Amino acid sequence: MPYLILALLIAYPVAEFALMSAVVDWIGWGWVIGWIVGSFLLGVFMIRQYKLAFALTLMRDMRSGQVGPGTLFAIARYYIAAILLILPGIGGDVLGLVLLLPWRWNGPAATRAPVPDDVFEGEYRRVDEPRPPLEDRRD
Repeated sequence: MPYLILALLIAYPVAEFALMSAVVDWIGWGWVIGWIVGSFLLGVFMIRQYKLAFALTLMRDMRSGQVGPGTLFAIARYYIAAILLILPGIGGDVLGLVLLLPWRWNGPAATRAPVPDDVFEGEYRRVDEPRPPLEDRRD
């Protein structure tokens, strides 16, 4: 397993470099540099702007009791896409843009259990009637 991770850490930059050199031959240096700078700025903008939206989305779902894998998966996809856009490379940018596409999550959803019809939800407070003081009993 450690060799697989090492191989991936070596293969990813090599693949990005090969893809980038092919794109440079195809469209030129200026466009590739513009692509890399633009994707970096977009990734930084995404990270900075999504903090508040992430917190609000998560709190809304927690209040409604609907926090499930779909919500967490969407948040993770967004952050991974932003990190891929920040890293230089065209393959990572394309993968990051694919992660930003809207996906439909068909996994198990966290839903509330259905409430029976004879149950009323609400808050209550117990109020006891004041009892008369006990008389002194001496046996």
